[in-house]
Amino acid sequence: MDSPNVMVEIVAKKKGCILCDLALAILVEIAPEFEKGVLQWEVVDVSSREGVMRHAELGAICKRMPAVPSIIINERIAFDNIPDMEALSAAISDHQQS
Repeated sequence: MDSPNVMVEIVAKKKGCILCDLALAILVEIAPEFEKGVLQWEVVDVSSREGVMRHAELGAICKRMPAVPSIIINERIAFDNIPDMEALSAAISDHQQS
């Protein structure tokens, strides 16, 4: 990646998924650790048409379908589960430097 920006996508269901909510809460909690504008994120809501389409795109890009929930960093599957704050922060930092 040519810029320090990091794009995180949380593959999730927006309603009714406690683990999906936890993934987003962890991301929101660690976001202030990064310079403004460096960290960007979106929820890929697999209960919506757009989310299903993006989930399929990510499957093609990543060569396998991301689990629900999972965390994608710069279009690579980083976690098939919900990491703790330290692990997610470290993964984002690693992608920022690459």
